[in-house]
Amino acid sequence: MHLPDFMRRVNRVFTNPVLGTVAPYVPPLAVIHHVGRKSGKAYRTPVVAFRSKTGFVIPMTYGRDVDWGRNILAARGCELVQRGQRTKLRNPRIVGRDAAYKQLPPGVRSALWAADLPGFVLLDRK
Repeated sequence: MHLPDFMRRVNRVFTNPVLGTVAPYVPPLAVIHHVGRKSGKAYRTPVVAFRSKTGFVIPMTYGRDVDWGRNILAARGCELVQRGQRTKLRNPRIVGRDAAYKQLPPGVRSALWAADLPGFVLLDRK
């Protein structure tokens, strides 16, 4: 189950600008720095991100067709800021919950499994 489309618009206009100021410092929140695949414009998008052995796992709460997801796939990477640290990431891939589950920290697995999200992005550290 993912969040409804109208919530995307509300978050883009209201929540993301507010959340973007604290997200780089309050885990599991983070900010993805990515470039528009058509515009070439730089974007900052607040997300929830969990560290994995090889990089990060990001739940796709709005579905698999979000702009930030398409942008990082097209660019083959992005930068993520969490806990005030910027990390270059590569090899983005969208996976289902079965593939993401084993990459997630044990404490959040069951909650994200129950949420039945449509996908997750796995990223590797450069």
